[in-house]
Amino acid sequence: MKVFNYPVGVHNVFRVNGTDFQNCSKPPLSEALRSGNDKIVLATPGRKWYICGVAKHCENANQKLFINVLPQTQSPSAAPAPSPIYTKFHSSPATKRPFIFW
Repeated sequence: MKVFNYPVGVHNVFRVNGTDFQNCSKPPLSEALRSGNDKIVLATPGRKWYICGVAKHCENANQKLFINVLPQTQSPSAAPAPSPIYTKFHSSPATKRPFIFW
């Protein structure tokens, strides 16, 4: 599972296809995740693309994330607890608050 943490109302998350990712094209607003603590289960292998759809955050601040989920080849071993990793979804200069991806 991946978690997008951000200040509510400052960002949102859209899952898009590769073309929309490249062009920062937003789906309808009704498809946005906007809780500020969005959990996404990456259950199937393949490419996953996410963008911020607020204003021009994708275009101007490069707030977009590509994930390639690899097929599972072995049974998983116990993994250490996740720690925050700062990704291309990051704070805008106006907010100075990080967008954290787990």
